[in-house]
Amino acid sequence: MNDYYSDEIYDKVSFTSQEFSKTDFDSCTFKNCDFSELHINGSEFLECEFIDCNLSNARVKGSSFKENRFENTKLVGIKFYEVDAFLFKVDFIKCNLDFSSFYQMTMENFRFFDCILEGVDFTETNLSGTHFDNCNLKDAIFDATNLENVDFSSAENFIIDLEKNQLKGATFSKSNVGNLLAKYKINII
Repeated sequence: MNDYYSDEIYDKVSFTSQEFSKTDFDSCTFKNCDFSELHINGSEFLECEFIDCNLSNARVKGSSFKENRFENTKLVGIKFYEVDAFLFKVDFIKCNLDFSSFYQMTMENFRFFDCILEGVDFTETNLSGTHFDNCNLKDAIFDATNLENVDFSSAENFIIDLEKNQLKGATFSKSNVGNLLAKYKINII
C-alpha cells in the first residue's frame, strides 16, 4: 500500500492479505471491510470511521488511532495497549470487543455505547469519566482500575471489587449496584 490516504471511502474491501506498515489514513471511511488477523504496524488513523467492519485479532502495535469512530464493528481480541497512546481517542458504538485488552491505558472520558465487552481486560487502566451505556461487561477484568466518575448506570453483568479499584463518584443504578457485592456471596432482595 502507499504511504498516505486522505478522504477515501473503502467499501467491502478485504485487507487481510495485506500489511499496513507506516501507512497513514486521514478522514477515511471503511464500510464492511475485513481487517481480521491483519498486521497494522506503525500506521496512523486520524478521524476515520469504521462501520460494519471486522478487525478481530488484528495486530495494532505502534499504530495510532486519533479521533476515530467504530460502529457495529468486531474488535475481538485486540491488544489496544500496544497502540501509540499519544492522543488515543475512539468512540465505540454497537461494537463487539470481547477478549480485548486495555491493560494500563489512559482512557479518560471514553464512551462505549451498546457494546459487548465480555472478558475485556481493564487491569490498571484509567477509565475516569468513562461511560458504559447499555454495555455487557460479563467477565470484564477490573483490577487496580481507576473507575472514578465512571457511569455504569445502564451497564450489566459486571463484577467490580470495591477493595481493589478506585470508585469515587462512579454511578450505578439500583438494579446493578448488587454487582459490587458479588464477591461477598450475599443475597440481595
